[in-house]
Order: sequence, then C-alpha cells, then structure tokens
Amino acid sequence: MGKLILCSGERTTRPYGFPASGIRIYSIEELCYYLYQHVYMIEEDMLSEDLFDWIGMELKLTERAEKLKQLKRQKADVKTLVTVILCSADYYTEEEIKAVLKILDTVIGMPSIKRHWIKANYYLKNGQYMEAATEYERIISSRDAAELTPEEYGDVYHNLAVAKVHMTGLNEASRLFCYAYERNNKEESLIQYLYTKKLCNNDSSYEELISLYQISEELDQSVRDLMQEKDQEIQNSEQLQILEELKQLKCQESSDEFYQLVDDMLEAWKTKIRQM
Repeated sequence: MGKLILCSGERTTRPYGFPASGIRIYSIEELCYYLYQHVYMIEEDMLSEDLFDWIGMELKLTERAEKLKQLKRQKADVKTLVTVILCSADYYTEEEIKAVLKILDTVIGMPSIKRHWIKANYYLKNGQYMEAATEYERIISSRDAAELTPEEYGDVYHNLAVAKVHMTGLNEASRLFCYAYERNNKEESLIQYLYTKKLCNNDSSYEELISLYQISEELDQSVRDLMQEKDQEIQNSEQLQILEELKQLKCQESSDEFYQLVDDMLEAWKTKIRQM
C-alpha cells in the first residue's frame, strides 16, 4: 500500500480486491487508507454491496456493514458512505476526514480526466514531483485527452515541465514548455521556454528563438529579469549558504563539524520527504 499501517481491528486472510487498481486490502484500516489515497478517483460503484458484505463477514463489522447497506438502499451519496467507512477506524483524525470530504465535494461528478488533473495539481503544489509527473503523463496519453481544449492540453504540458525541472533537469523541461506554448499560446509558457533555454547556456539557440517567435524587446527583458531574480534567490537561499559552509569546513579539515552539518542536512531532507 506504500505506507506502514498499524491495524487494531480484524485482519482477514481473504482480501478484498478493487478491480480498477488491482489493489487488495486486508483490514478496515487498509480500506480507509485506500479510499483516502484514491479520493480523486472514488466512484459510486466502488462502494458496492460486495464490499459491504466483505466488511461484515471478513472484518466482523456486521453493524457497520448493515448501516452501509441501508444507506445504499436509501440512495445515500458517495460522501456519506465514505464518511461512515472512514469513521469505522481510528486511522485518520477528524480534520483529515474533513479535508478528504472537502475534496470529494469538488470532484464528485467530474469526468475522470479532470479528476486526474486536480490530483496532479495537488501533487505539484505539495512538491511531490514524481507523483505529479505520473498523473500529467497519464492525462496526455489518455484517450480522454480529446475532451481537453488546446489551452487545457497545453497547461498540462506546462505543469509537467515544472515537475520535470525538479526531476530530470532543464533540457526535458524546456522541450515540454515548448509543447505547452504551441498548444496554449500563453506568454507564461513562452517565458519559461525561453528561460530554460537560456539556463542551458545555449545563447545561440536562445537568439534563434528570439527571431523565430518574433520576441519583443519587452518580453526578452522579462526573461532576463526573471533570470536575475532567480539568481538572486539562489544566492540568498539557505541551501546555498549551507553548501558554502560545507566547502569551507572541508577545506579547513574540520571533519567533525563537516559530518555533523551533512547529517543535519540529510535529516532535514528526510523529514521533508516523510511529510509528503
């Protein structure tokens, strides 16, 4: 499931499998985790009588299963059914459950491709670049991509490029920003394309693009201003200061302080990753 899950309830030897994902679950905690992690893709048919029977028979939560069946017969909405399931274990806090229900309010009734888009944007906003890139690439290769307007399709490429900057570097990102601009015709995508090209230290290629796209002096200056702004941010960044301090300690052969600072830096990175 991707996370260590501590179970206090019944754990069955006969798992329930979700056909769409192929994932099998063995406990109420794993069911809660699955719904929480797949909230963008929850459909009404996922919450079926078969699932409720499994909850009652295999997890020995007969009262909860009967309540879910009754709600289903009364045509309760997806949000209500998910709430009942998430409240069947102490795996998530009240605030976490409220947060996932808020997402459900947003995505219920949306086409699948729009749900993937919202999910990808959520990952990107939270710095989960690999997960975001996977979702954007799924959108691009999907048959449902035909439902997107050219502008929306370009925006998907633009956001994929942002994710790729953090994963594979500038060359691939620059190519994707180009794809984005060719589709959405947005100045922001063009600026990022020019900016990443210039960062690749290919001035001749950059000058060719200025001519090819008939870039105005004003837009060219926007790119140069952006480079200067980002360069200043790098110079003032805490990470660069730490690296400079590491270089000094290494030159001074202060091994104890050097390795302590390295350990602190690695621990900070690990803490950030664990919070994703």
